[in-house]
Amino acid sequence: MTQTAVIPGRGPMADLRARKKADTLTRLSVAAVELLVAEGLDGATVSAIAERAGVSTRTFHNYFAHREDAFLHFLREQVSEWVRRVDGAPAGMSPLDVLRSIFRESHGRSQDDIVAAENLLVVGEQVMLLLRTGERDCAANVLDPLYAAVERRAPHLSPFRVRVIVDLGLAAGASVLRHQPPEGEPGGEGDERDAVMDEAFDLFEKGAGHEFRTTPGQAGSD
Repeated sequence: MTQTAVIPGRGPMADLRARKKADTLTRLSVAAVELLVAEGLDGATVSAIAERAGVSTRTFHNYFAHREDAFLHFLREQVSEWVRRVDGAPAGMSPLDVLRSIFRESHGRSQDDIVAAENLLVVGEQVMLLLRTGERDCAANVLDPLYAAVERRAPHLSPFRVRVIVDLGLAAGASVLRHQPPEGEPGGEGDERDAVMDEAFDLFEKGAGHEFRTTPGQAGSD
């Protein structure tokens, strides 16, 4: 009689443990980022993060060595969502337009939404400030899955060009956040915010150098 092999660590209980672990990781990382955005670094202590997530500090340290690791986990999860968006975009959509749609959607979220572009920018900047020099390479690798997804979508582009496109797309989005009017002021609402993001990506796509080479009468004429 043939017996089915039992693989250690597999089965319903193992799946349940994996889901529970993933849920706790998410709750801790979201709590960490919510505190970072709302109260700054001083408020985002390990004890405060654990309390907000409904666990003990001991449980926190079972998952993360430091609060910076929780911030990084949150960013990695967001990048994973972007990767799913890139992989699932229509076949005829260019890599740049896929990135534009991703950043535009994030940019259009309310600041109360933890994955709004403004909040992601805060987290990214604070993480780089917190990490020691030797740890920054690890943080830089957060974007590697996104680079790989764009490479799959555009195999005709070199890895270097893919990284430049992604990095400049992120820079365009960050620049919009820094320079656009705040909500409630002219130019800071809904469709106007989308138009500003589109303008930034149009400038990126056409090449900013063109803008500097034209005379005032020629600028924006093509």
